[in-house]
Amino acid sequence: VVVTATPEPVEETEEVMPVGDTILIGGFGPLSAPGSYQGGTEMRQAAEMAVDEVNDAGGVLGKEVELIFGDTEGLPERGTAVTERLITQNNVVGLVGEYHSGVALTEMEVAHKYGIPVVFAEPWSDDVTGSGYDEIFRIAPSIDYYSSIATDYIAEVGWESIVFIVEDSDYGREQSDTWVAQLEELGITDVQVIFADPATEDFAPILQRIAQDPPDMLAGVITGIGNSRMVKQACEMNIAPTAQTAYYASIDAQYPEFWENVGDCGNYVFFTYVGLPRSQWNDKTEAFMANFEERYGTIPGGAALESYDATHMLLTAIEQAGSTEPAAIITALEEMEYTGALGDIYFEYGNNNPLPDDEPAWMWHQWPTPTVMILQYTEAGQPVDEAAVVFPLERATGDIYTQPE
Repeated sequence: VVVTATPEPVEETEEVMPVGDTILIGGFGPLSAPGSYQGGTEMRQAAEMAVDEVNDAGGVLGKEVELIFGDTEGLPERGTAVTERLITQNNVVGLVGEYHSGVALTEMEVAHKYGIPVVFAEPWSDDVTGSGYDEIFRIAPSIDYYSSIATDYIAEVGWESIVFIVEDSDYGREQSDTWVAQLEELGITDVQVIFADPATEDFAPILQRIAQDPPDMLAGVITGIGNSRMVKQACEMNIAPTAQTAYYASIDAQYPEFWENVGDCGNYVFFTYVGLPRSQWNDKTEAFMANFEERYGTIPGGAALESYDATHMLLTAIEQAGSTEPAAIITALEEMEYTGALGDIYFEYGNNNPLPDDEPAWMWHQWPTPTVMILQYTEAGQPVDEAAVVFPLERATGDIYTQPE
């Protein structure tokens, strides 16, 4: 397996800025293995872009903003420590980011303890906003919402037998449970779930278990480098993607490193993408994509868009509140209607509009309409912004599924 070099853990700033001189905000996400450091790096870069734009326009409340970004390495215990440090040592007034659900679930407890607002950019666990904490907001989809796009797609294509190879983590277990339940409601019951350590290097023993009777669809629900390892090994064993078996990859398939690691094996892979197709870009999306590519030399994925908007929303809330007091920022976020690179973002339910009994708990402080689509690569090395949108059908730019010959 070809694997890109893992970046060294990023040293985090320990200096505490003088109170009053600068508005400090915190960011967190994986910048090194075992976390999905490609996504985390893009999240940090996008947040830096947002802060620079705000400072170039005069700052917030007449003050310069500084972002201090902590590397969580995709580890829950590391997320706890990073959040604690950002709040108690660096004196940040708000937080943005995170990629992994399992890490976000620990970070939110620390933020709740200290009453510091967080705009989560990417974690999907229903329990993130389902906590009902005043401090916690999210612009990424919940697992329930996100999963429904994939299961509706599976039913639309007509696949009947499914194997999920899922990372053994909080995210993996919640994701697989949700998918299985939704597929059963759609009448698809031939579903097998196999758990694997996300750090697994050799998936061959697991793949051999299904090689004699391949399913209609094989899903590798593995984040980080494990996603690419499994794609390449399933391809080399001629299990998927083939004319018989489709391959569903994790969201990490959107990053350029995916092609570096899997080569031609990535062709015909499909995956769920959180973001906007080019046909739906607004002026802010257009500017963000162009500026990001010019600044960093790569086409950003959906997590970068989310981090960019989350950062702008936090800073806009501080400006609108006229204060860095947590309660004032939280109120401003609840009342905000913000047009960002992802579109019109708002939080339907909060203290200003209590959650009805018939709505799921995760709708608290949740953007109700995040853009989620199924993309498929139809050429080796294809950039994510050129991949075909195959579902939902009303947004499709290509065939619902292109099958290998």
